[in-house]
Amino acid sequence: PSPTASSPCGGDCDGDDRVTVDEILRGVNMALGDIPVTRCPAFDWNQDSEVTVEEIIRAVNLALNGCPGATA
Repeated sequence: PSPTASSPCGGDCDGDDRVTVDEILRGVNMALGDIPVTRCPAFDWNQDSEVTVEEIIRAVNLALNGCPGATA
């Protein structure tokens, strides 16, 4: 399934129920405007077509602590 902004694992670009460093870097590049938000809609939690610092921090926390409902 394709991850979306409503996914419980914001920042999980490939839908594998975890956030990785490369996905966080993709989020940073989207926040900087270097790549379009459409490259990972799971980062855009509030669906405003932008990635913010708050959304990146949320993704970092999920990378460190795991995504809700993810299996080991």
